[in-house]
Amino acid sequence: MNALLCPDCSIEMEVKRYYGVAVDICPACAGVWFDESELKALMQVDPLILLSLEDRAVPDVVYADEETVDRRCPRCAIALHPYRYMYDSPIELDGCNQCHGIWVENGELRHIHEELMARRASEPGEEERRRVAIAQYALESQEQVDRANMLTSLFSLLRKRVPPFSGFGS
Repeated sequence: MNALLCPDCSIEMEVKRYYGVAVDICPACAGVWFDESELKALMQVDPLILLSLEDRAVPDVVYADEETVDRRCPRCAIALHPYRYMYDSPIELDGCNQCHGIWVENGELRHIHEELMARRASEPGEEERRRVAIAQYALESQEQVDRANMLTSLFSLLRKRVPPFSGFGS
């Protein structure tokens, strides 16, 4: 099998194995190509793999932000399309619509890790979720009691004000 060419540098990428997953890394720009599901598989095995990969891949070439590169999929040779990681994050990755591979530029793995950690820190813990659920249950229960008391009072008031039905024609 031929080595894949870097979407940025057009040089051969090196294959590195992490937890049995072969990842293609560009020795010049330190970009990483993940075939479909490889990134997810690695993150499930080791959540710190993003930082480890980022630290091991050191770029020789750094592109300026204003430089645009016509990125093509190293597997399919079709144009890669930019997309936002997790839809609402500021991280922009490039993906292939055909083989579903992902191109990650140098530094973006660290940004992904930081984004995931920030989201986990903002999520409530199990104890907090229990407290919220108990509070919601107590509030709903009190609302039902208040509603029942209001209806009881209303019917009591109506019984006092409305004379019993005596029928027609009397």
